[in-house]
Amino acid sequence: MEPIRVALLGAGSRGKHVYADYAQAHPQEMKIVAVAEPNDVKRQCIVDEHGIEKSYAVKDWHDLFVSKQNFDAVVIATQDSMHRDAILAAIGKQYHILCEKPIVTTLEDSRTIAEAAKDFSKVFVISHVLRYSPFFTRVKKLIRDGELGRLIGIELDECVGHIHMSHSFVRGHWNNSNTSAPMILAKSCHDMDILLYLAGADCTSLSSYGDLYHFKDENAPIGAPLRCTDNCSHYEACPYAAQKIYLGKNTAWPVNVITTDLSVEGRLKALQQGPWGRCVYHCDNNVVDHQTVNAQFANGVIATFTMSGFTMTTHRGLRLMGTQAELIGDMEKGIITINYFSSREKKTIEIETTREGHSGSDELFVADFVRLVRSNNTSGETSVGSSLQSHYMAFAAEASRLADGKRMQVADFGKLQ
Repeated sequence: MEPIRVALLGAGSRGKHVYADYAQAHPQEMKIVAVAEPNDVKRQCIVDEHGIEKSYAVKDWHDLFVSKQNFDAVVIATQDSMHRDAILAAIGKQYHILCEKPIVTTLEDSRTIAEAAKDFSKVFVISHVLRYSPFFTRVKKLIRDGELGRLIGIELDECVGHIHMSHSFVRGHWNNSNTSAPMILAKSCHDMDILLYLAGADCTSLSSYGDLYHFKDENAPIGAPLRCTDNCSHYEACPYAAQKIYLGKNTAWPVNVITTDLSVEGRLKALQQGPWGRCVYHCDNNVVDHQTVNAQFANGVIATFTMSGFTMTTHRGLRLMGTQAELIGDMEKGIITINYFSSREKKTIEIETTREGHSGSDELFVADFVRLVRSNNTSGETSVGSSLQSHYMAFAAEASRLADGKRMQVADFGKLQ
């Protein structure tokens, strides 16, 4: 069977290291035949690695949509605010679509996509990859098999990690809701989606609290300069000092995001001139660094979600409360423990997992996209219809947070105006 032919829109971290690298590792399944990327170095890297013809390597993705091209599908891995127009163009040209989350960054645009996709007859999936993780698929099976009895409650913790928080949501691309999206959407739509997946029903209502507590001017140490590289006297004591994060031996993520020149000199220049060298207390960030959501689902399940940037490591922790047992799990460690009430026995399940690619989810997600395209099966696990529900939850949660925790009816956010 021939590989599916894909146009890659955006060759940044996800575009390159997830989708393009998958095609390179599985040439019998997927071939990158076109790329749109404004950064000349990143674009040329994809061209060289995948043998793309010059006419199919462009700065602006619009140039690939002038007429029907020689690809079957598009992978949309641009910045979040650029997704809407690319999606609508791909729908118009009848290409299969894989889009990075979040789908779009505003409620209005979510409704626009919902309307445009109603009669779309091609594959359209969103990278809510956690549904493919060996951890969450096993948890879902345990729920379905009745291992816990009736599911009553869910507690999900997203420990963002203080380094990830500072890199992506204080200094980085997703630090300001005016240019990207609220934190609950940009980062935690994954988690809203997993709550829907585990609960097995739509979310009916929710409330939320949270704020930007720490990463702001008033908390800067006395005399802290605008950049870490400007002889900051607090270097030794500061866990967020850019030199500690970006100038060490590690040249993988998050270091490979700040520049294509990974020499020490290249990285230092990026810190001196780019956003990642800024003091975390002197940035233009406004997204929350800690937020909670309480949600109720149509089948009676109640869930509590906490997102925090104030953790040592990046991981997700889970507790499920059932009528016959409780489940405690750690996604990154791949460990599930079930405590049975009647027998007082404990069962521990160890799942083979990896730290890479959302604990192995990314590769499984792309493989399934290939399968769906080959069979033109539009009912994927993360189809746009189901994925939009997580976005409506996120928009409702943000509205609640801004209204001091007011209870919101999620269905109101999904109504077409």
